[in-house]
Amino acid sequence: MKVSPKSIEFESIEDLLFFVRDYGTGNMLRFLNPISDNSGNVLVKEEVQVKESALTRLKEIKGQYTPEFKVKLTKELTGQIQDKISEKIVFQLKQTDKKFLKFVYEENTFNYKGIIRNSLSNKKHLLALFKVYQVNGPFFKHICELGLLSLGVVLIPDALKYKMLRRYSFLGGIFMDIVRVDSEHWNRPFPDDSEKTRIAKLCANFMQKLDLPEFVCSAASNHVPLGLQDNSDPSTYSTKKLDKEQPNETFFSDLLLDDGESDSSSDEEEEEEEGADKSEDVLRELLTDSMKIARYIHTVSSFSADKDYVMEELVYYLAYNTTRGYFNEVLANPLVNLFKRFEENVKRMRKLAEIEMQCLHPPAAWAYPKPKASQVLCKNKVWDCPNIVRGWDIHVISAQEAFGWVGSSLPADHYPKCKLEEDLEDTPESEDSNKKEKPAP
Repeated sequence: MKVSPKSIEFESIEDLLFFVRDYGTGNMLRFLNPISDNSGNVLVKEEVQVKESALTRLKEIKGQYTPEFKVKLTKELTGQIQDKISEKIVFQLKQTDKKFLKFVYEENTFNYKGIIRNSLSNKKHLLALFKVYQVNGPFFKHICELGLLSLGVVLIPDALKYKMLRRYSFLGGIFMDIVRVDSEHWNRPFPDDSEKTRIAKLCANFMQKLDLPEFVCSAASNHVPLGLQDNSDPSTYSTKKLDKEQPNETFFSDLLLDDGESDSSSDEEEEEEEGADKSEDVLRELLTDSMKIARYIHTVSSFSADKDYVMEELVYYLAYNTTRGYFNEVLANPLVNLFKRFEENVKRMRKLAEIEMQCLHPPAAWAYPKPKASQVLCKNKVWDCPNIVRGWDIHVISAQEAFGWVGSSLPADHYPKCKLEEDLEDTPESEDSNKKEKPAP
């Protein structure tokens, strides 16, 4: 696949059809070149609207023409790609194994989806991410997590209402590893601080070619947290010996061609970026810190020696290193407080799981409602179980999604109460609600 400022070139009809269906482009396609059969007869003219039915027909006669499809990047098609790439970035919050990342976004009230979409109004930024998604899905997930973390860091503090800070923090995060796309090094921790610094500067230099502002590139160049222990475990990544990493810019060579047109849209909404204007020096400092924290969190959570207790590590190390001056207190302290709340939720869910595991007819016991359960019911209605509490049935009005019960949920219905509810007295934040909801005998 070739991606340039004017077109996307596909080399098979199957890839083109997948693109049309995945991005919902419908009748938005126009070719820059005519599609002719092997005898020279034109099957599809250039610069005319191409219906999906015509593409289906081309698939049926595969082999009777040269499969070279140069799709014109019209304003309409570019806007559709912008919508879909934004959705795919946000979707990483559901797919990520870093549950605290989703927690960060659940706890804020900002229009982060709008921030992300408007951040991709520059065509080079958008098409670079589009090509990464199309060619290397795992790496796309990696840079999305970095971008979402970097944005999340500046979403939390109430005091940071500076114009464009959130947009630039997201862009800095999602692009700070961009030229590592075709290497095998990005999914393992850096071997030392000197290598961190070298790669950061190489990536930042390339970010300038993608027309990111100088102060964003400067922040990316200097963001790496030096001298910090990340407690990485070699067993969490491949131990295959690799040569020294050499980021390769040729992956984006077609994209860097000058098309003589403006890369940015002028009509993008910027409501989510309202706030005081700040000098580039102030933004540079804040962006450097937001990317530094994002990188540190990502490294610790990805390569921790003890995955089950990664939040405890993050709370401890963030607080400790912030006090030592490694991280900006304005950014780090609200994050530490948020992580503490997440850690409490994790501990509560572990306790609920332990209670449910005491079930005499597993997996029938169900702590309800999660995560702040005040009751335990029998999901499978095992009426002859000695733990059933007669006469105290629980009425579930609306269906409840399961936490950790893959493929299962709790339908609305009446369920028998379970004696294991007594053990909820020891779970945080459940004691008071349990006493309030339990009727007097």
